[in-house]
Amino acid sequence: MDVSFSREGDSLVVMIEGEIDHHTASRVRERIDNKFLMEPVKNMILDLSRVTFMDSAGIGLILGRMNRVTSIGGKVTLRKPKPEIQRLLRMSKLEALVDHDA
Repeated sequence: MDVSFSREGDSLVVMIEGEIDHHTASRVRERIDNKFLMEPVKNMILDLSRVTFMDSAGIGLILGRMNRVTSIGGKVTLRKPKPEIQRLLRMSKLEALVDHDA
């Protein structure tokens, strides 16, 4: 599991690579939250293009970041999920967060 960060305007871009499961989610959550607090941004883009597996812990990770970001008036966007991740997002009703233009 690897997480890297960049900025696009007023958005923190979080590139997640590898698996998001109950073994990795808390470590990823902590890194994202710490970086979000340090950066002067309002929005968050979670780039899922390199996520190879995600279970319910990944859904929890996304929902938690969404609650944190929307509490300050921002928005979370999910970028380029693979088809198997897209299916999980659809089942959990998070598909509306996917940026279909990216």
